[in-house]
Amino acid sequence: MAYTDANGVDLSGVTGRLIQTVDLVKGPAPQAIATDTVNGHVFVLQVESSATMPQGNMWLNRIDRRTGKVTGSMQLKGFGHGLSMGAQPVGTDTYLWTEVGPLHTSMSGTTVTATFGKAVTRFRFVDGSVLDGALIPQGQKFTPPGSTSGVGPSLDPVNNLLCVMYHKDGKRHFTRYDPAAAAAGSWVPVGTTFVMPAGEDVTPDVPSPYPLQKTLVSQGFTALGDVLYSYQWAPYDKDGNPTIPSEFPGIAFLTSYSWTTGARLDRQVVTNADGLTRREPEGVAVEVDPATAETRLLFGFSNTVPGTTGSRDVTIGWYPTKPAVDGVKVLADWEDLALEPGVNPGAQPPRGRLIALAGTTYLQLRGTVTCSLSADSRIGTLPHRLRPTHLTRQNVPRNNNTGRYVCRIEADVHGALWAYGATSDNATTWIDLDGVTVAWR
Repeated sequence: MAYTDANGVDLSGVTGRLIQTVDLVKGPAPQAIATDTVNGHVFVLQVESSATMPQGNMWLNRIDRRTGKVTGSMQLKGFGHGLSMGAQPVGTDTYLWTEVGPLHTSMSGTTVTATFGKAVTRFRFVDGSVLDGALIPQGQKFTPPGSTSGVGPSLDPVNNLLCVMYHKDGKRHFTRYDPAAAAAGSWVPVGTTFVMPAGEDVTPDVPSPYPLQKTLVSQGFTALGDVLYSYQWAPYDKDGNPTIPSEFPGIAFLTSYSWTTGARLDRQVVTNADGLTRREPEGVAVEVDPATAETRLLFGFSNTVPGTTGSRDVTIGWYPTKPAVDGVKVLADWEDLALEPGVNPGAQPPRGRLIALAGTTYLQLRGTVTCSLSADSRIGTLPHRLRPTHLTRQNVPRNNNTGRYVCRIEADVHGALWAYGATSDNATTWIDLDGVTVAWR
């Protein structure tokens, strides 16, 4: 049943897309996500491979939020695993809040499974630099009192609060601080501390094609006002089930809680980006859209880069908070398509947008292109915000040649827009996109 919280978020509702299938600077999976909307950046943490480097090293990726291009990176040595992250614009710079060493190692018997930072720190992003956590002065680190293992910070940009997660007395605790005061070394709690209720890591009984592990794995958190959001994953239980394909990792959940009462408000399976090859939940954050001023709840997924076995890319979706207008939510407003060489805009340039109507999300296109296609051809590329996670197609008008006046267009997960039906003796010279309204997911 649909539930809309105090922020306007419906975890069972429609979702949009920020970026899709962006390759990262290194191979391992992404972890935490955060955005600097003032300067137009998306930041993604990823753990450096422990096969070649010591545990606890990470890479910080900076991505252009409009183009999806990686614009810079930093290496973070001795920082941890990347439980969560906050991005804070200061003029044209971005400062990041992350975990940092001293390190806490999680073991399974004699095997190291993960390494987490036990303190929180803040640093300026400097492209190409290497930051060693052991060299950060102790006065620039903070360990919550009573914390016993890994910690993680997250930023609420709407209420200007820094939320820190830590483990104490066997439970996850969440305490908020003023980020300006914390940056100056004064860590005075703001309001009450939220303690995760017992039993919230038990995997829910949901329909699943394969058995699920009994305990949920935390994949990130964020707070917005009075609501705490927890991102979790139920991996498929492959013990004794060797027939489960490796590309099917499990099921993602988002859960919301009232900070005031501690009660669970809602829990939903996250279905956005369900067409990715290897879809694992990674990271959750809050941002304010610079174009519309809408507050959005972001959530990330990792995916295997096509043609590889271990390299991962990142996809970030979002939940809207503004209500529909006349039944329609605009999830991405009209934006120009990037055309291939030899394909030119007609009287109305080709553009696309994403809307939600009655719980279904649609990709809409408009405008015309002129061309000279004698075979099936790629005609353009969709912006990241419009790229579907399943192949979408629709028939559209084209020039009439001996009774052929329709061609098929298709868009794939990487945004490639193709036109089909042209032949050497029946060229396509123009295509009309005005009629495209196709289910996006």
